[in-house]
Amino acid sequence: MPIKRHPSAVSRVTPSRRIPSQARAEHTIRAIFEATAQVLNDDGESALTTNRIAARAGVSIGTLYQYFASKEDIVLAMLAREREEVMTTLDTLLANADPDDPDPLKSDPRMLLRAFVQRYIAAFGTGAPGRRALVKLAWRLDNQQAMVQSLREASDRIALHIQRVRLPLVRPPSPVITFVLTRLLAGTVRSASLEDSPLLGTAEFEDELVNACWGVMRVDPS
Repeated sequence: MPIKRHPSAVSRVTPSRRIPSQARAEHTIRAIFEATAQVLNDDGESALTTNRIAARAGVSIGTLYQYFASKEDIVLAMLAREREEVMTTLDTLLANADPDDPDPLKSDPRMLLRAFVQRYIAAFGTGAPGRRALVKLAWRLDNQQAMVQSLREASDRIALHIQRVRLPLVRPPSPVITFVLTRLLAGTVRSASLEDSPLLGTAEFEDELVNACWGVMRVDPS
């Protein structure tokens, strides 16, 4: 049976639970998210149950089920919200990009790339043990359709921004370039997370991931 996800966090999904249209509902969802992370951090994945999440969040189990069908549903909704926040970071970075600005974080495409890679690794790879457990569980649960959709949206947003700014040394973002770039980034971080790689979070890992992405983006020096 496919896992249902919360409509506030995953777009284009037919809602099957209450839509958080009021501030109180949003507060409840945030409390559930925070409780999920706390249970994972304090007790580990084996202790993660909807009953324990509800108790930690200070809500009844019935209230929790009004918003989420299962603990997996909660984790996937958390991942979807994190993805949107990461894409907002990307939008902000590229919206402020200006090849004539003296600030290298606005004019240097490689520095823009590094800032985004750092944000992506922080969101989907590193953190305290509980945070890593949450991300690892989310990566395992994430279904192929949702991941492909999110990567397509990321590709489209990257392409639009790069076309608008026309940063120096960056190739025009063809469908092939954006496809390879987004899958390279997501696939590498996902693999490192699922494998519990000690490289994840190191400067060397970040450097090589930036180098690999930059190799896809940059104009051929020859």
